[in-house]
Amino acid sequence: MLAFFAAALLPALYWDQGLSTANAVKQAGVERLFVPADQVPAWKSQGFEAQAFDGAKFVKLPAPGVEYKMDVAAATSLPWVDANGWRFARNGNRAYYYDAPWRKAALAAAEAYANGVTAVIHPDARDLARFGTMLAFLKSIDGTDLPAMANIGILDDGSEETGEVLNLMARRNLLFRVVPAPDPSLDLNVQIGSPDFPKEEAADPFAFATLVRRKLTDEKRLLRLYGSDVVLGRLNGDAAHARVHLINYGGGKVDGLRVRVRGEYAHGTLAAFGVQNAALADYAVSDGGTEFTIPTMDVYAVVDLRK
Repeated sequence: MLAFFAAALLPALYWDQGLSTANAVKQAGVERLFVPADQVPAWKSQGFEAQAFDGAKFVKLPAPGVEYKMDVAAATSLPWVDANGWRFARNGNRAYYYDAPWRKAALAAAEAYANGVTAVIHPDARDLARFGTMLAFLKSIDGTDLPAMANIGILDDGSEETGEVLNLMARRNLLFRVVPAPDPSLDLNVQIGSPDFPKEEAADPFAFATLVRRKLTDEKRLLRLYGSDVVLGRLNGDAAHARVHLINYGGGKVDGLRVRVRGEYAHGTLAAFGVQNAALADYAVSDGGTEFTIPTMDVYAVVDLRK
């Protein structure tokens, strides 16, 4: 269905602003796009690779970002991250659509790319240039096909309750995959309703995610982040190469993010959207793990680790 864009898994643009904006689209560096069906010939006549957009072929996603909710006990605002990674894990390899409000298009593009899904993004017109800049950054990343890494398996019954558990685990950077049956190759398998994970515990997703973390133990976590509540991570890799995707949902820059990856990697390199000459700091390998600091990051950063 989406061979037009699926080869590189780069997010695609859906643009309905009309042909009068063609120069702006070119200046943004976009050459391939979805447009309303009746506009396809006109866009093609201007040299674009245009395809008709059919919303029925896509799963619509909520916009990613952060909401700040008041913690009455502490009289402070706590960040609630709205992210779609758990939906991708649950729904599998489908095609997705973001109707991204202003200042969210680049974040949506980064989220889709980091999760390895096919996605079309409809940005606010004011975000076109920034979307184009993000697209150029994603194109600059080596598109090595590395499998997603996870050491927690979750048996999903399809319920809303389990969905909230998946959501909270993703927000805690507990790397999981949905499995049809317990997988003995994983460090932990979670089945809600089993003796180890009683169903009544799942009624409180926050407490349940804590239970999962405790049973896994921090020593076995594949990825741990320190210094931010609004950055979520994904990890892909094979025996010799790991790639860490870091997505900042907070809307502002994050400084001094400390990252620990399970496994010892001698070399690490950083690519950070919007940051010139990005480089890792305080790189250390010890005790079965690799740690480093991201000095500053905007919406998205990618770290490649090699043995």
